[in-house]
Amino acid sequence: MGTPLELIKYKADTGSFEAGKAALDALRKVKGPVAVVAVSGRARQGKSFILNQLLLQSSGGGFQVGATHRPCTKGLWMWSSPQRMTAPDGSAYHLVLLDTEGIDAYDQTAQYSTQIFSLAVLLSSLFVYNQMGGIDESALDRLSLVTEMTKHVRVRAAAGSSGGEEGLGEHSPAFLWLLRDFYLQLEEENGRKITPRDYLETALQPVPGAGPSVASKNAIRASIAQLFPQRDCFTLVRPMHDEAALAAMDCLPRDKLRPEFQKGVQDLMQIIFRRALPKRFGTTCMTGPVLAGLVGAYVGAINGGAVPTIATAWQGVAESECRRGCDAAEAAYAAAWAEGGEAPAEEAELEAKHQACLAAARAAYADIAVGDEAIRGAHEARWLAAVGSRYKDLKGRRLAEAAAAVTELLYAGATEIAQAAQSGSDLPALQQRLAAFLQRYEGAAAGPTKWRKLALFLAETWPAAAGQVLERQASAARSALEGAQREAADLRAQLAAERQRAEQAERLHKDASSSASSLQQQLAEAQREAAGLRAAADQKGAKAAALEAQMAEVLAVSERKQASSSELAEARVRAAQAELAAKAAEMTASLTAERARSDSLAADLEGLAARCSGAEARLAAQEAEAAEWRGRYSKEAAARVELLGQRDQARDALALLTVERDSAARERDAARAEAEQLRADLAAEAGAKGAMQSRLDELVAEAQAARAQALSGGGARSHDENSHPDASTSPSAAGGGGPRVLGDAGNIAGMTVQEIKDALTQGGFTEEVWALAVRKPAPKKADWVELMRRRMQA
Repeated sequence: MGTPLELIKYKADTGSFEAGKAALDALRKVKGPVAVVAVSGRARQGKSFILNQLLLQSSGGGFQVGATHRPCTKGLWMWSSPQRMTAPDGSAYHLVLLDTEGIDAYDQTAQYSTQIFSLAVLLSSLFVYNQMGGIDESALDRLSLVTEMTKHVRVRAAAGSSGGEEGLGEHSPAFLWLLRDFYLQLEEENGRKITPRDYLETALQPVPGAGPSVASKNAIRASIAQLFPQRDCFTLVRPMHDEAALAAMDCLPRDKLRPEFQKGVQDLMQIIFRRALPKRFGTTCMTGPVLAGLVGAYVGAINGGAVPTIATAWQGVAESECRRGCDAAEAAYAAAWAEGGEAPAEEAELEAKHQACLAAARAAYADIAVGDEAIRGAHEARWLAAVGSRYKDLKGRRLAEAAAAVTELLYAGATEIAQAAQSGSDLPALQQRLAAFLQRYEGAAAGPTKWRKLALFLAETWPAAAGQVLERQASAARSALEGAQREAADLRAQLAAERQRAEQAERLHKDASSSASSLQQQLAEAQREAAGLRAAADQKGAKAAALEAQMAEVLAVSERKQASSSELAEARVRAAQAELAAKAAEMTASLTAERARSDSLAADLEGLAARCSGAEARLAAQEAEAAEWRGRYSKEAAARVELLGQRDQARDALALLTVERDSAARERDAARAEAEQLRADLAAEAGAKGAMQSRLDELVAEAQAARAQALSGGGARSHDENSHPDASTSPSAAGGGGPRVLGDAGNIAGMTVQEIKDALTQGGFTEEVWALAVRKPAPKKADWVELMRRRMQA
């Protein structure tokens, strides 16, 4: 789907052309090559119908087709949705269709018609000229616009005064002369069939004869042949015989049209699609943005009164597209750099990302840039330098930020290690804290200074912290060793005293043991003796019992003796027991004394413990004082680390300032280069203006030369015209001197603008013709008639 868009419109109030913004926006969206088919011709002869057939719009859609005598199309219109096509080599391109305002309309000037015709030819890759009937002299005369176009279009700005046709055909579109309602038989006098192309080539053959009329006819034929070296012709029969239905032909079903016409339209579409290929200028292929740029360039040249120059327009568009490609490349580089969050801080990763961003930028530039290798290369070098400078700035800033982050991490790590060393941590705990910090550091730190600064950090921080812990542990060990040594000396002294007491007690014990053993032996002997006495008593008792009766008196004596012996034995036993008890008491007293001495020793030990507690208190006070001194040392160390961090931050800030200074210097150099480029562009524009002024001087010189030639050769031309009756039958072919020419003009109102201009030029009024032709706003036919009448009256 799509809609017609006004590509170029004419503003009558200012007498200038203007490019349609909507149409240009639609063209700029078309990527890749484009081919342009422009259909031109007289008004009200079905140009829009042919374009709608190309769009396959057969039921009222597409370009407007009118049914009245008034022209429907003004300026140049395009279809908003170019069709996607495939070239014979398989490459893809888009087809842009242009509908032009009918030439030679009753409300147009000759200059306006020439400008519309020139714009259509300059922009198209296939130019279809739509005409009713066959090719005759009047049809060729209507194409005198070709002659006018070749006078006002140049291939290059340096073209000489010999005319603009030299080399113009190389950059002209393919030309297809479409003959509508064609009824003639294409055959020669001998009956041999000829093709429409042969018919066209025959019509373009020079007309024999001499004189201005013949020269004018041949000039038109030569201009067509030179401007369109690739040309062809195609014929279509009348679509139907019903005149009323013809007015609404665009809305009629296909089956209502003559079969011969339908077959002809199909063949015509195939020819157009086959010949409509993307236009090129040198190595530059026309794309949608290029076509939009060319529209602006040609419109600007015409509005400025300059001669449209094909090479200058294409080069200007190429420069513009390359500049736009530069902007797109830089934007693509910036967008690719912004993807993925924060840029890496490692140089290798930064370079890899830079190369990836360059690839995206190159793709964006290649998608837009056009022109020859010199133009593309120059602009590519410019955007490469810009993104290179940008990369250098980004890299320097990112590495500086990474270095600053590394410094902050190391400062935090130094503070953490110092606090751990001051808090009383032992060496394994400090090693664990350092290992945890290194693990965090490895994940958080980045940049080329990461490991170098870590090595310096470890060389400066770890020995001091570990030395502090080891010094504290050594001091504590020395204190503990001294205390243990003192305690060991005390214990050894106590042990020596205890040994002495033990030896003395042992000696006393041995003495008591010896006494107890002697008393036990005596007791045993007494018991044995008592036992012997009891045995003897028993024996004597037995003897006494036996002799009881005889020896009663003896028994009593025996009993008394026995009792006396028992008491004696028991007394001895009691004495021995008393002696043993005395010795036991003595031993108990000795043991009590020993216990007393032990209690004394315990008291001494408690005194020693009290003295140790005092020593410990004094040691704690000394340790507190040492801790205070260590705190002061740690503060000094932390202050030193902070100063080192500040020093590193100052260095990083200095590096960042250096990077920014270099970036500013590069921006200044880029600005100077851009200023130099602007000066060069201004110089080039000045040169172009000088060339335009030179061309204007050449045109004035040509006009003066033509006037002098006309004045000097007027009589000869008058004689020549009188000798050819045919020349007097056409107002455009009237020869002779100025007064004679104007006098034979006849009915001025019936003359065309071109015939009036030819008559005035041949009459020697070239300067007045040129002044009126370039006047703003553009002159109309009434102005030319008024000029003709004034010259005739003069």
